Amino acid sequence: MNLEIGSVIGDYEVIGILGAGGMGKVYKVRNTISDRIEAMKVLLPDLVSDPDLADRFLREIKVQASLEHPNIASLHTAVRVDNQLLMLMECVDGVTLEQQANAGLIPTAQAVDYIRQVLAALEYAHGRGVIHRDIKPANMMLTPGGVVKLMDFGIAKGATDRRLTMTGTTMGSLYYMSPEQIQGTAGLDARADLYSLGVSLYELVTGKRPFDGDSQFAIMSAHLEKNPVPPIEIDPKLPSLLNDVILMSVLKDPNARFQTASAFRNALGNVVAPPTVPVVVAPTPSAAPVPSGPAKSKRGLWMGLGAVAAVLAVIAVFELIPSKGAKAGIDAGSIPVTKQQPVVEPPQPQAQTTPTTTPATTPTEPGATAPSTQPQQATPIVDAKPSKANARPVQQGQVVSAPPPQQQTPPQQIPQQPVQQQQAAQQPPAAPITQQQAPAQPAENAAVRTQLNDIRQDIGMLNVRANSIRTTLQGLEQRQAARGLGLGAQYKGPRDLMANFLDEATNAMNAGDVATAKDMLKKAEYQAGILEKLLGQH
Repeated sequence: MNLEIGSVIGDYEVIGILGAGGMGKVYKVRNTISDRIEAMKVLLPDLVSDPDLADRFLREIKVQASLEHPNIASLHTAVRVDNQLLMLMECVDGVTLEQQANAGLIPTAQAVDYIRQVLAALEYAHGRGVIHRDIKPANMMLTPGGVVKLMDFGIAKGATDRRLTMTGTTMGSLYYMSPEQIQGTAGLDARADLYSLGVSLYELVTGKRPFDGDSQFAIMSAHLEKNPVPPIEIDPKLPSLLNDVILMSVLKDPNARFQTASAFRNALGNVVAPPTVPVVVAPTPSAAPVPSGPAKSKRGLWMGLGAVAAVLAVIAVFELIPSKGAKAGIDAGSIPVTKQQPVVEPPQPQAQTTPTTTPATTPTEPGATAPSTQPQQATPIVDAKPSKANARPVQQGQVVSAPPPQQQTPPQQIPQQPVQQQQAAQQPPAAPITQQQAPAQPAENAAVRTQLNDIRQDIGMLNVRANSIRTTLQGLEQRQAARGLGLGAQYKGPRDLMANFLDEATNAMNAGDVATAKDMLKKAEYQAGILEKLLGQH
């Protein structure tokens, strides 16, 4: 059969070559009757006589014919010419996501949108018992309109295929293959596709593959044994939630991953929200007159200026309040009392000696009569509150002593050394107690911190799953309400238990209770698994 450009095969004229794979070749053809441009896929000439590959090609035709979705390239028909099968499919204009990524890093929001479209296609296919098994960016076609179409179901497994893959064989592309595919697991399910899609998303947002090596064995070993570098370590600008979603999707254990394409898609829906922050811009005086009505623009201008003046007034007040004595000054009803206390002391015999010799000790020795306890610092402030005579000299001294920038420096530096010296003189037994406890705490705290950090990461990962489950349940509840029904108890019970156990685990983690946190987390994961199985069957 002649497949050169310009040749005619049946009712189709070959006008170009679209690509080639290990099994077949794809040509761009024109239907000579309808003038429609289509894609024609044929088996490679030297494989036509292979009965296994011929059977697989026939299965691909049947699988593709059973799928009709906007994110899946559709099959138009299949014909037999010169005893050879031909697939005639929708010709998708555009580039693959692999080509798009090679041209430059895809923006995060776009990459997430593309993968969510593929997940919509997988949700549809998985619901019909079809597992793709060869998910990779090269099999995702991006149209000029931004629509992604999943291609090449050549090794897809249909619901009725029993002998397509035998135990001990591997199918798929090595860089994106799930651990269970590498191991040749017989009971391969939809979660293998989700793993491959997680690897694809990792590559799209970081520009690197999570698992690589200099040989096929090294790549397979990495899938089975190594943990990928978190994407956020490669690109710190990535959202932390996206980092968690990707890491969950490429977990080794299928039970720990997203259980359905819907759950994965919902989780990604929470990652990139519409850009609301740039819309809310702080108003400036020049922006106030923009509205058409002059009365409103002037009013907005004066309100804006008034708000700015109020903020400046508050800042000015706080500039006068010292960092350490602010609360005491407000309680006393006279802010300058605490600030100028080193300048004017009510006890006259000591007011002359203290400022000239050791001004740093005056805040802690206002009366110089009872140095035994530090709380006596508040005594002159309380005494000064009912006496208006004490407040006036202080305000006068405030003007005479120094400008405000010089007044802020001594209160910040003065309390540090005297307080430490006084604490050391008043409480000598405290130092040995602290020294005895110091060696024991780091060893215990290090182990606890390590466990709590692990628990914190596990809770974060489970929260990703829980959010996607809640989103799916909300959609189900809305559909049920439209039919006059409510959400079934089989969903409500596990949902509420999952939420309660998650809260308990978080509270225990915050309290440092490792054992309780682990126990509650395990229970929450169990309830999440129940819900994911129920939603996968729905």
